[in-house]
Amino acid sequence: MDYLNYYSLKKSRNHDELRSSPTEKILKLTNITYNFLFFLEGKVITKEKNPFFFKSNKVSKNLLKFPLSFIANKKNNFYILCSLKKDDLKKIGFLKTCTLLNIREFLFDYKTRYSSLISAGYSLHKWQHNNRYCGSCGSITKMDDNGNSIVCTKIKCGKKIFPVVYPTVIVSISCGKMILLARSLEWKKNLYSCLAGFCEQNESAEDAVKREVYEEVGLEVEKINYKYSQFWPFSSNLMLGFEAKVSPRKNAIKINKKEIDEAKWFSSNEIKSLCRKHQLILPKREAIAYSLIQDWIKKN
Repeated sequence: MDYLNYYSLKKSRNHDELRSSPTEKILKLTNITYNFLFFLEGKVITKEKNPFFFKSNKVSKNLLKFPLSFIANKKNNFYILCSLKKDDLKKIGFLKTCTLLNIREFLFDYKTRYSSLISAGYSLHKWQHNNRYCGSCGSITKMDDNGNSIVCTKIKCGKKIFPVVYPTVIVSISCGKMILLARSLEWKKNLYSCLAGFCEQNESAEDAVKREVYEEVGLEVEKINYKYSQFWPFSSNLMLGFEAKVSPRKNAIKINKKEIDEAKWFSSNEIKSLCRKHQLILPKREAIAYSLIQDWIKKN
């Protein structure tokens, strides 16, 4: 499995056309199988661990009463998001026997080829929920473009809002044969990862790397190289992965306790040994941090 693309949804060639088509048109096509993904206030609704348990060649009048959004299509399979409220569960009979699962736990525990579709649906659902009111005038908003944009209902305003992603840098920092790993205050015991942080306004990704590293551990990095990216659905981050080096003469760590709990230099052998003893926990395979760390280990 390509874990870097675990949550990244590859769009079909006609995705943009379908996404911007009226919902009524999309849901009345022939020779199409509609696969529904139900979310209730941030949790995914499943049946026997299957989130796409409800499929149909025709969308019922009852389902049309609820907010439906186009996620993606794969040939003749269309994937549709249905965002629900608590009271809605009583109105859709077949949902009464289903299970509500935390999205993060579900995607981590039940690895599936549909992970990118589920994460895309979750990101859209969360964005819709967070934009129920217009940021300009405070009026109620309504969905447009198959749920892929939102419009203010106040005629004089009419502001149109589109889904956003938040650029975030994450960096593996090395010094000779050592790599820097750190942990946040709220993380479980022994879990360490790479340093990361949001890009600020009017800031390049490379400058964000320099700033975040200096703010958190007091190190000045050099030779910053871009590696690869990954979409992280839980907070709609576009993770931009970098590697950087620190001079051996300037590798003294100064931890900012407001930012992180601990940071240490590790050798490749130390990482392997501590992981075997369960004294060190690395990020899950689905996280870009895991790939950055493993790439460094292979070289060292």
